[in-house]
Amino acid sequence: MRNRTKSVEIEQVVFRPNTRPEIDLEVFMMSDLKKRVSAAHLQRHHRYDFHMLVCVNQGHCRPMIDFSQIECRTGSVVSVRPAQVHRFDAESPWDGWILLFRPQLLNSGTGGDHFAVDLVETLPTHLVLHGQMRSLVGEALARMLTDCRLDAPRPLLNQLLQSQLLAVVTRLHVFLHGQPRPADGPQRVSERFRNFRSLVDAHFHEWHHVARYAHAMACSERTLTRACLDAAGMGPKAFIAARVTLEAKRLLVHTEWPVGAVGARVGFDHATNFVKFFRGAEGYTPGEFRRRQVGAAGRAT
Repeated sequence: MRNRTKSVEIEQVVFRPNTRPEIDLEVFMMSDLKKRVSAAHLQRHHRYDFHMLVCVNQGHCRPMIDFSQIECRTGSVVSVRPAQVHRFDAESPWDGWILLFRPQLLNSGTGGDHFAVDLVETLPTHLVLHGQMRSLVGEALARMLTDCRLDAPRPLLNQLLQSQLLAVVTRLHVFLHGQPRPADGPQRVSERFRNFRSLVDAHFHEWHHVARYAHAMACSERTLTRACLDAAGMGPKAFIAARVTLEAKRLLVHTEWPVGAVGARVGFDHATNFVKFFRGAEGYTPGEFRRRQVGAAGRAT
């Protein structure tokens, strides 16, 4: 039976490591997390201010990221990015490593070098490791768990953990290098596109026009369009619209707000304008989308 009430807001979870509060990374097992938080907490949908990697080493599970249910088995690695809506599968029989880290840990301090950021951001949402690669990643996470408890100054310890994190993520990319990849797979992004994406995440609910972003970035709309096409395969107008649509879908599914309130949250003064925009993007109205998703969730349970 579906719960008759839902939270009026997607629950936000901030990074609070259980080991040392001053470090920027934490590693633990899912079985340990079940001892730390309630079953009700694990069954809710959350949005994080940190990155999370989940490495399944026993059993199977079906977590949710935004609107996709992922079929995981032993060897699965799931990447969850800040602001995505995620739900653990706490009912299925599985265990595995959970690695959390603040985005700040990716700042290498080497000026304009964003190699670490690109490595993390271009990881697929789900991949499955086999054999030696799975063992090597598990061993690296076990070492990180031990090192998180070292008695060392924060800068030194964070530097150590950053190097270990990069080694794990680089190893995942080495594994991916030998796997079939789609022609439109993720590419290394430019500094200009990275700035644009950050501005969209911060202002999509109030800035809906490309010109506003170009002005904030001190570049022309043509230059911004070129950077967005190169990195995302779409123009900035479509990128902004996709971000607005994604947030609207999250609120429609995970809250009980009226359609007009959802529209206002993503920047529409009038519900009719929001309905028109959403229908153009998704092919049906916000209300229809909500009913479809609720129906699908009911069938899944």
